[in-house]
Amino acid sequence: MRSGAGKMIRAAGGVLWRCRDGGMEVALVHRPEYRDWSLPKGKLRRGEHPLVTACREVAEETGVSAVAGQRLAIEHYGTASGPKAVEYWAMHGPDTEFAPTAEVDRLAWLPLPGARRRLSYWRDSDALDALEVLEETATADGAVLMVHSGHAVPRARWASDDGDRPLDDKGHLQAEALCRVLPAFGPSRLLSASPTRCVDTMKPLGSDLALPVEIETALDEDRYAIGPRHGMTRILELTSVEGTTAVCAPGVVILHLLAALAEDADLALPEIKARKGSIWALFFSGGRLSTADYYPALTD
Repeated sequence: MRSGAGKMIRAAGGVLWRCRDGGMEVALVHRPEYRDWSLPKGKLRRGEHPLVTACREVAEETGVSAVAGQRLAIEHYGTASGPKAVEYWAMHGPDTEFAPTAEVDRLAWLPLPGARRRLSYWRDSDALDALEVLEETATADGAVLMVHSGHAVPRARWASDDGDRPLDDKGHLQAEALCRVLPAFGPSRLLSASPTRCVDTMKPLGSDLALPVEIETALDEDRYAIGPRHGMTRILELTSVEGTTAVCAPGVVILHLLAALAEDADLALPEIKARKGSIWALFFSGGRLSTADYYPALTD
């Protein structure tokens, strides 16, 4: 029996990129213990979301405090300790002087073809291939994180106005999970529809990031139903602002909005869902949706 038949080992990492002379370069790290060149990555800590792992490992191995972008490939392979799955994200950050460590003694910035040749493991090239597909849209416009409000007190148990329904215990846990995971995307602005459950979903994140939670009534369920085009236009306006904006809205609004954005961009998406407390990371190019990554749960 193979020793690699044990429990799945989960890991995450990033393809750190930068633009030089009109082209894209990616960072590879050299690990003296293994005498290899690879992408920065590492194992998940207990209870840690892969996005958090990926950003932490990139920072530790390259010295760059990077911001996550589009989700890339997932590598599956066997090891002596069991099967392993490594999730990768495109990442970008400020240029930082590299400081060698015992774990990583060299860092190389290379164009994609050169990076493929330098990699010690051919499987790592899948993540580079995925980035190359996204190269033209990786930095084109700002990103928008669509957050479905957390779980709230059920309507049947709430006698007052529906807009005042607060989060329940599960909803508060979902709001706390946003604080752990959403900073990976580097949000610089927070918006929310006006219902209490939406605002309270974003408040802990706003407190942690020292950002106000701005009210956007165009994403209220009733107003959106009357003028969905206005809500869609509002989201597209946010893409022209540098950085990433996180927006909390009711699920029905997110479902219609994402379907409309995808149709407008002639972009085929898998089944569109909006679980409570979930996130859609939306990336745009030329004022149109180019990529949409769904994160169904941050608390599991």
